[in-house]
Amino acid sequence: MLVTIFNAVVAVVCLLAFFVGQANAVWYEATGQAVVRNGDKETARHAATQEALKQAMLFAGASVHSVAKLTNGLLKNEEMTIRSTGEVDQLELVDEVYSGDVITVSIRADIFPREKICAAKEDQKHFATTHFRVRNRAQLTQGNIPNFDISITQQIAQAMRDKTENLVITYIAPHTAKFDSRYTDENIRTLSAQSNTQFVLVGVIDDLSMTNKEPSVFTPWRDGTSLRAFAMTIQVYDGINGGLLLTKSYQNQGEWTFDRFENVDEFSTTFWQSLYGQTVNATIAEAVEDIKEATACQPITGRVINIAGDKISISLGRDNGISENDELFLYQAKEIVDNRGRKYLQYSLYPGKFVVTKAFGNSSLVVNESAGMMANIQEHDFVVKK
Repeated sequence: MLVTIFNAVVAVVCLLAFFVGQANAVWYEATGQAVVRNGDKETARHAATQEALKQAMLFAGASVHSVAKLTNGLLKNEEMTIRSTGEVDQLELVDEVYSGDVITVSIRADIFPREKICAAKEDQKHFATTHFRVRNRAQLTQGNIPNFDISITQQIAQAMRDKTENLVITYIAPHTAKFDSRYTDENIRTLSAQSNTQFVLVGVIDDLSMTNKEPSVFTPWRDGTSLRAFAMTIQVYDGINGGLLLTKSYQNQGEWTFDRFENVDEFSTTFWQSLYGQTVNATIAEAVEDIKEATACQPITGRVINIAGDKISISLGRDNGISENDELFLYQAKEIVDNRGRKYLQYSLYPGKFVVTKAFGNSSLVVNESAGMMANIQEHDFVVKK
């Protein structure tokens, strides 16, 4: 292909969006560079444009696989080796600048990701969480279940293991956290970094109140029954790339078959197999499916943890589905705030071909195989599987 002619092609991709949603259109701005050889500016222009569009599409969830023609005036009669998992609604040529023997081409692509179709769907997703916060702890005195926050957090972790093949809560902080809205982003990133996980699950138990249902006038010989509410709200964040991926509330109620003053073991099989425990488990199962859907197309992202010569150590390994010879993106990420307070994420990709040479349980060694490609990679930069 044309791009392989050049030994210096660089792409910088800026994601212009408040939060990345799987079903929403996102504008991607990509800048590609190529060296002009023997005065052939047109060939260099095509190479730079191809590289910029390729990087933007890959970041949006495409895969380099088959040939598609994108002919809205920007790449007329030019074939691209891209099979997109999304749809390109619009392409724009933003800028084209020549500086010496280097051409820089900037494009913008409006991309609509297709739902439930993505390369990252089967990747291992690791989560961190804290004990779910109980909004009204006085409700725990009914049945004397003071450790329900710990118990349900463990139950959700077990449900993820049992009901999915690739969602795992690998870290539960031994405390209950109340995420103040002013510092939520900072707290999420801190928990993600401390636990070496990408995703953070935050949960609140909104209601555990009890009500008594009197016997029916048609069956006065029966005792009244007690009904107990179960309502919770969950939020799922991407602790590395930023952004809220899911927020949802659930409401249910089930029959409380225990005596009102009985001390209930909230960790016991008896509790979880009771009518109320089954009600809670049914709600948990629904939440797990929602979490799976919300994170399905989020690419697995890790961090650069060490650099020694040409060897780059990263925080992803076999536990994350990384294997030897896998190709990765390495990039810097930063948040930009405009004069209206709106937040934008900007990704700057390092040039070169980064390949895994050794994969361990929770880390890997990576090298840059592209000759002539220089990159000032630093610790705490990010890495994502292609």
